[in-house]
Amino acid sequence: MKAMKKSLIASSLALTGAAACTTPGINYEARLMPASIAAAETRTVQVDRFRGPAGRWYARQFEAMITNTVFDGEQWFTLADFSYGVPGETPAGTYTGHVDIDGYDWSEYHRTTSKCIEWDGLFDCETRVDVEELCVEERVSVSAHPRLVDADTGEVVFSGSYGGASSRETCYETGVYDGEFNKKLKKKRRRHGLAGYNSIGFAGLDAPADLVRDALFETLGPIRRDIAPRNATVRATFVTEPLDPVVRADPRFEQALDISKKDPFTSCAMWTGMAEEYPEAPAVIHNLGACAEATSDFQTAQGHYAKAVELSVKYSADGVTAGGDFLKALRKLSNQRADLEVLEELTAPWAPVEEPAESQPDS
Repeated sequence: MKAMKKSLIASSLALTGAAACTTPGINYEARLMPASIAAAETRTVQVDRFRGPAGRWYARQFEAMITNTVFDGEQWFTLADFSYGVPGETPAGTYTGHVDIDGYDWSEYHRTTSKCIEWDGLFDCETRVDVEELCVEERVSVSAHPRLVDADTGEVVFSGSYGGASSRETCYETGVYDGEFNKKLKKKRRRHGLAGYNSIGFAGLDAPADLVRDALFETLGPIRRDIAPRNATVRATFVTEPLDPVVRADPRFEQALDISKKDPFTSCAMWTGMAEEYPEAPAVIHNLGACAEATSDFQTAQGHYAKAVELSVKYSADGVTAGGDFLKALRKLSNQRADLEVLEELTAPWAPVEEPAESQPDS
């Protein structure tokens, strides 16, 4: 119990700004595995070119992402870079691929806004007029298709498709009107259109290069999460539906949920007390498991979650299927524990190889 108290006090610091979350629970720091174990294992890499619009720029950004990938405070990948003639480590794999502009469209519309043309002082407008504007809204969607090629076998050990999007609105003044008489005073002719932009051609359209880059940049975060482990804040959630009618009538259940938003330790103490009184109540046992999960006592948490799933069966409509929230928590934690085992193997220091003892000649 003392260990739980110490860990929950630390976990409660993560609750700052999280009290408004819909589902009560406790935030804690966790070590998460990526989707691709093969990519995570390939830690000495190089980045080759990406084909397609802005491909050269994207390759540089991809390389920067690789360089800045950190886990447990340490750089995860080693970049083997031969581009400047400086020898480095031999790469175990090469990232390459292509990028596509999947769509580009724009629309225009007119609007009237108010504009100050004469100031009497700071924040003191003397004369204000209505200004007619022509606005152009542009939208770009892209996709990036990276792949990791094993240096020894030439096989693709990781590949994926990641989408990104960006947009902007640009407005041009086309006319200025007197606000009182609605009379045109001055006509401003401003050339507008897309031909003058720094653009990338696609299917007869001109996709602005800066929008394409912004959209492609969005894909780097999801890729990073898929190829390397990460430290993240996750949430051990409480079940809010007691199921057991006796527990539902106990005011402590709702009190524990309310208190959890500000004081997780007190909430967990209440779940512990209720578990002693209601050992067959699935929601109480589940919430006790969430307290254990938040202290990284995953074995105990998994045991509570499994018991809660079993206890919830009799409350299911068909008498067979357990509640979704109970199963969801059990599966999530089971996967997390399996990932941690893989992480331990990936991050374990190499064990020194003992040399066999030299045999001594017979005297």
